[in-house]
Amino acid sequence: MIPKLIRWIDILAAAGGYVSALFMVLIVVLITVEIFLRTVFNFSTLVADEYSAYFFVAVVMLGLALTLRDEAHIRITLVLSRLNPNGLRIIDILVALIAVALCSFALYHSAVMVYDTYTLEMTADSISETPIYLPQIVIPIGFLMFDLQLIAVFLRRLISSPTRSS
Repeated sequence: MIPKLIRWIDILAAAGGYVSALFMVLIVVLITVEIFLRTVFNFSTLVADEYSAYFFVAVVMLGLALTLRDEAHIRITLVLSRLNPNGLRIIDILVALIAVALCSFALYHSAVMVYDTYTLEMTADSISETPIYLPQIVIPIGFLMFDLQLIAVFLRRLISSPTRSS
């Protein structure tokens, strides 16, 4: 049961990574179009910088879970390298629990933020007048995926044998 849950969380993280990569491609396309239009036609989309910023938030937030799954986040190992496998496992479990709590806190408050901007019908102070909840929605989605991946890390550490540090 737990390995199956972890596998589904990993699949969700990979999907988030693919969507994150798609948003990176959209940034490149949007900036390229903007440069082309300005250079050739002396015309601007007027929204390239705004939407590139929105897309960048999506890149970061939707890529967090995959980055954690692939152990690509920066990890300070000065103390960890001196621990025996059992001590390392205990520290990993405690840190994962603390991270789940912090991420859950951020998830809750980001969801409240999106809900507030939606109910208040807030729009961007720009020519596009984008409803702010649309670009903000990727924040709680990203935190949810990251929180699930943190839970998967916790479960992996919990079911691993003390002699392994995976």
